[in-house]
Amino acid sequence: MVKTHVEESLGANPADAAINPADSVAMGVQSADAPRFLQSHRGRGFRALAHRQYQLLFAAFCINQTGFWISHVSLQQLMVDLTHNDPTMSGWLFFFLFLPAFFFAPIAGVAADRFDRKRIVLICYAAVALIASTLSWTTSIGVISPALLMGLSFVMGTAFAFSGPPNFAIAANSVPDDDLPSAVSLQSAANNLTRVAGPLLAAKLVATGALAFCFGIYALAASAAGTLVSRIRLTTYEIVPDGLGILGRMKSGLSHARERKPAVPALCTVAVMTLFGVSHMALVPVFVDEILNRRELFSYMVAATGSGALVGAIVTGYRTTTLRTSAGQFVAYGIALATFATTEDWRVAMAAQVLIGFFYFSVMTSLQTIVQQVVDDDKRGRVMSLFQVCWAGLVPFGGLGMGAAADAFGVVPSLVSCSLICAAYGLALFAWQPKPLEAASN
Repeated sequence: MVKTHVEESLGANPADAAINPADSVAMGVQSADAPRFLQSHRGRGFRALAHRQYQLLFAAFCINQTGFWISHVSLQQLMVDLTHNDPTMSGWLFFFLFLPAFFFAPIAGVAADRFDRKRIVLICYAAVALIASTLSWTTSIGVISPALLMGLSFVMGTAFAFSGPPNFAIAANSVPDDDLPSAVSLQSAANNLTRVAGPLLAAKLVATGALAFCFGIYALAASAAGTLVSRIRLTTYEIVPDGLGILGRMKSGLSHARERKPAVPALCTVAVMTLFGVSHMALVPVFVDEILNRRELFSYMVAATGSGALVGAIVTGYRTTTLRTSAGQFVAYGIALATFATTEDWRVAMAAQVLIGFFYFSVMTSLQTIVQQVVDDDKRGRVMSLFQVCWAGLVPFGGLGMGAAADAFGVVPSLVSCSLICAAYGLALFAWQPKPLEAASN
C-alpha cells in the first residue's frame, strides 16, 4: 500500500503551515482564500485551480500538450508525405505510437503506486524532449524514413505510457475529494484547448513543410513542462510491503476495479469508443485529401475537433456523471461521426468534427471521473493504467484496423460502419441502465 499526499505549505506566516486537511490535501490556496468566483456555485467547475500544486501541474500539462499537438499533426503529415498518402501507413503510424500504452500501461500503473510519481513524470518528459529533438534533426537533414518515423514514434509512445498513470494520480492527489471532478474536467479541457491551439499554431508550418521546426517546438515544450513539474512539492512515498510481485499488483488493480462498481462497465465503454470512434482520426488526413479535396484543411479539422472537445470537457465539470448520460452522448457521437463520413462539403465536415469532439470528451471525461471517484488512492495508479489501456492502448489496433478497412472497402464505408457500431453500443448501454447509476465512493 502506498500513502501519498502533497506537503503542506511552510511559508513565513504561521497560518500558512496549518492547512486544514478537510479543506485540501494540496499545498497552496485554502478554500476560504480562493477567489470569490471559485467559491461560488458557478465556479465549481474551475475550483481545482485554487490549489497551488494543481496550478503547477495544470500549467505543465497545457505547455506539454500544446507541443504534443503541434508534433502530432506534424507526425501524421510527415507520414503522408513520405508514403504518398498511403492510408495503411497512416494506420501503422498510430499503431506504433500508441502500442506501448497497451503493453506498458499496466506496468506503469504498478510503478505509479510503488515509486515516486513525480520522478517518473520528470523522466518521461526528459525522454520526450530527447525524442522530439531527434525527430527534428533527422527530418531537417532529410534522413527520416517511414521505418525510422515509426521506431521513434514507438519510443515516444513508451514515454507517454509510463507518464499517464502517475499524471492521473498526481492530479487526484493535488486536490481534495470534493474538487476531483473539477480537476479531471479541467485536465480534459486543457487537453482539448491545446488540441485547438496546437494544430492552429502548426497549420502554416505544416502547410509550408516546416515539420522539423514543429518537432523542435515540442522538445522545448516538454523541457518547460518538466521544469514546472519539478517545482511540485510531494511527500516521500511511504511504501508498506504487500508481498505481491508485479503480476500480483497488476491483478490486484483489476480485482479492485471489479469490486468498485461501475468501474468495469465504464472501462468497457472507453474501450469501445476508442476502437470504433477515436481511431477514426487515423483516416482524417486521408479523408480531407481524397473526399474533400482540401489537403490544407487537415490541421484546422483537428482544431475543430479539439474546440468541441474543450467545451465538452468543461461542461462535464458542472454536472453529475452517470453511465446513463454517457450512453446517450455515445449515441450522439455515432450520429455526428456518420454525418462527417457521408458529407463532401468541408463546412459540414468541420461542424461534424466539432460535435464529434464535444461528445467524445464529454463521454471520456465523465467515465474518467466515475473511475477516479470509486477507487482507493493506493490502487489508483493500477486502476487508471487500465483506463489508459482502454483509451490510448487500444488506439493502435483501432487505427491499424481503420487503415486496413479503408484500403479494402474505402474510407467512407469504414467510417460509416464505425459510426453505426458506436450508436448501437450507446443504445445498448442506455437500455442496460434504465435508472441513473451515480458514481459514488465506497
